[in-house]
Amino acid sequence: MENSLFSKKEQLIKQVEIGVTDLLILVVSFLIYQFYQNGSGILWVSGILLLVNTLRFWFEKQIKEGLDWIIRYRYLVALICFSILVMLRIHGSSIGIYDVLFGKTDAAIVNEIFGNGRIIRGDEFNVQVPYFFSQWYNQGALLSDYMSLSPQNMIIGYNAPVWDLTLIGKPFIWGYLLFGNEIGLSWYWCSKIILFLLVGYEMMFILTKRKYLSLFSSICIVFSPLLQWWLAPHMYQVFFWASSLFVVGYYFFMAKKKWLKILSTILSVCCLVGFVIALFPSLQIPLGLLMLALLVATLIRDKKELCWNKRDNVRILLVVIATGIILGIFLIESREAIQLLNNTVYPGHRVSIGGDQGFEVLFTDPSVALTPFLTPGRQNACEISDFNQLGIFFLFVYFYFLWLKKKGKIRGSFSIENTLVMIMLIEMYFMFIGFPEIIAKITLFSYINRMYMIYGFTAMIFTFVMIAQVFQYRRLLSWRVGALACGLFVLLYIATMWPNIDPEYRLYFGLRFYWSVALLMGFCGFLLFTQWRKLFFPIFGSWVVITGMLVNPIVQGADSVWNHDLIGYAEHVREEQPDARWLITNSKYTQQLLLANGIKVANGVNFYPDLKKWEILDPTHQNDTFYNRYAHIVINFTEEPTHYSLDGADSFIMYLNVDDFKKLDVEYVITDPMSADLLKNHGINAELVFEDPASNSFVYEIKKVG
Repeated sequence: MENSLFSKKEQLIKQVEIGVTDLLILVVSFLIYQFYQNGSGILWVSGILLLVNTLRFWFEKQIKEGLDWIIRYRYLVALICFSILVMLRIHGSSIGIYDVLFGKTDAAIVNEIFGNGRIIRGDEFNVQVPYFFSQWYNQGALLSDYMSLSPQNMIIGYNAPVWDLTLIGKPFIWGYLLFGNEIGLSWYWCSKIILFLLVGYEMMFILTKRKYLSLFSSICIVFSPLLQWWLAPHMYQVFFWASSLFVVGYYFFMAKKKWLKILSTILSVCCLVGFVIALFPSLQIPLGLLMLALLVATLIRDKKELCWNKRDNVRILLVVIATGIILGIFLIESREAIQLLNNTVYPGHRVSIGGDQGFEVLFTDPSVALTPFLTPGRQNACEISDFNQLGIFFLFVYFYFLWLKKKGKIRGSFSIENTLVMIMLIEMYFMFIGFPEIIAKITLFSYINRMYMIYGFTAMIFTFVMIAQVFQYRRLLSWRVGALACGLFVLLYIATMWPNIDPEYRLYFGLRFYWSVALLMGFCGFLLFTQWRKLFFPIFGSWVVITGMLVNPIVQGADSVWNHDLIGYAEHVREEQPDARWLITNSKYTQQLLLANGIKVANGVNFYPDLKKWEILDPTHQNDTFYNRYAHIVINFTEEPTHYSLDGADSFIMYLNVDDFKKLDVEYVITDPMSADLLKNHGINAELVFEDPASNSFVYEIKKVG
């Protein structure tokens, strides 16, 4: 009789779980369809999800077996998905912004399948894509003069496609070098997502030993708002390679099979090169330390399974030698560029001592649910982005576990949990109190100016590690413990977050929205302490969909880069004059679009100063505080002496004296008619050769400078 009642109770819980999940699918689909630009495609996706989830009423076992098959053959499944997506030329770039700015030659071509490009993603579509695309015309050479008068190092430039030994640690860009720009763009985006999903699963499985939780947490990590908003530049790569180092490092020491030992040895070289070449010290240092600490903790936990002999020492030597050779050659070839970058005003000369963060960074910013739909007022969406985590909630639970362990009610190693808590406390100390400058420099924390990102990542890992422990010891846990942790969490969440709400969002939604998010997060944690614990996953998963999966569009092809009248004319000039140099005024976008199509420009984005250009225009270097930086360069003509003004830490405006312009070897200028008249008044023969009404661009050929 008891078994019958227990079975009925399980059936009821299962039915409620399926019903609630169906309801959440409908609610999320409605929100996306109603409020997300170009979001009608969600109807097809939600229809499939509803069907599969509802079929669980009758085919739960078969669906679970299918999921098990996917997990078991995940690498084969990943390869098939990757191949199909690349063949279809699918990616998530915001290059569609160029269609808005420059119009279309063929208006019938529509590339954006779901969502739209975002202007805030300028580092992606307006810097990285042009740099990468230009390398096809530069034959993948290390140095390129396509964006300025003197060559820029293209590895320093966002790790653009370059034929050299560092390719072993840059699988994301292989497609560019092998198949060209359109396939390369798809290869880049799809490989980044799929490879991190695989690495994330392996990392979380090592930490939790639970395959379904590892699959879910991997999706949550990859589609976290922070990683999606920062997917294209260096940041995503640092998180990926740090996680990869942990996974490969674990199997490097734990592997028993010969083939796995060989594979982990090779992959160790790949991961070390990829991690170092990412060139973002403010993330590399803390993430490297985090993963090293976690690796040591897992090896201590699994020390009984450790299989190591003297021959394995040779593998360490091989990794050191191979990595040293590859990185040594890179450093020799790029030492001048690295030195120039390190000596820039921005980002080179920065010393962080911490103590500059508020307590709100301990929690996920509720605004991440709004940034895919509305532009914030105070900060940009990238800066607001965060990891979805319940770190503080599970910090309370962790101390309860310590009490249970002291009472002898639970056993087993807590080395991973202890390590994560210790790291989180160090991160908190640095964020809220800070280190003396000398200590910050000795510990290398002086490079860390984005510790809140590292804390969010640590707290996210801690969240899922603790969920695994809650499931393991669920019979010892009372709902009262969850309720207490939930109450404390919600109170702290609201108290620290409400003074820091974006004013634009507060005007639209008021404080109730933020309180609701705090309650939702706390409720998710509370559910884990009840018989309804499995509801955590559809609720938290819905939050992940809203906050992370809607950040980037789904785009097919790269027509947005070349489907413009202006580009058609510029390509015609390039065919006849491949070395012709173009200068663009009053724009941050036109020169980058030209660059993406293999047109040489004089004022493209520079990662470090173009010494040749500034020797011509500023031989005494009295203005180097303006241009000695990573910089977008906007040029305007003037009759006054050449002068500069900062337009941001990574951008400046140069008011170029017309007579100074004569010193530059430029064949074409894109400017307005009034500026062209100014050139003519100073004896420069600027002849209008093309006009593009769609972008209001006027192309002048400089026939004679004198």
